[in-house]
This record gives sequence, structure tokens and C-alpha cells, in this order.
Amino acid sequence: MTSGSTVCESDRDIQLAVEPDFVDDIVAAYDGLGRQLELLDVGNQVTILVSGPPQPEQLHRRVQEYFDCWTREAAPVFQEDARQYIASVAALARSAAARSKKCKPTR
Repeated sequence: MTSGSTVCESDRDIQLAVEPDFVDDIVAAYDGLGRQLELLDVGNQVTILVSGPPQPEQLHRRVQEYFDCWTREAAPVFQEDARQYIASVAALARSAAARSKKCKPTR
């Protein structure tokens, strides 16, 4: 997640949200199952690859860091069901009050 974190509902949404020239600026991306995604600039188009099995602990850590540093909201409570957890993260990310600049992590 970056300061401009975006919740995308589909691969098409990712294509529209990510400019190929800025793919390298993306810190992390995950799909709806909690699998890390690799975003590549291929021929001036963003290509999306799944890079392994679900990583719920890693996803939770990234979400926590994002909410701590970039919003005024607490991150959603971690749930074992990745789909439910990701849905709660997406819902809160859309409405969370953003900080005007990044704060220092508390962890």
C-alpha cells in the first residue's frame, strides 16, 4: 500500500488506477484471497501476476502499517477468513479520514 492506496474491485480497476510508469512505486498489492500480486510494466501496460499462496499475516501487517501511518482510523480487526477481512479493509479504506502527511509508525 502507498499513500495513494486504492482498493480495486477487479483487474480492470487496477489497470485504470495504476500508471505503467509508476508500477515500481507500489509497495504491495494483494488480491481478494490475500495473495500478493506482482504488478509489471509490460509494453506500457500493467500486467498482474499472482506471486504465491495467500499471505494473511503479511497482508494484515501491511494493512496495519497503512492505517497507522496514513489514516486517522484504526485498522479493521484481523479475521481468519481472508475474504471477510479484505472486504472490511476495503470498506474502511473508502471512508477513512486520511492524514495530510504520513506519520511515523508506532510499531
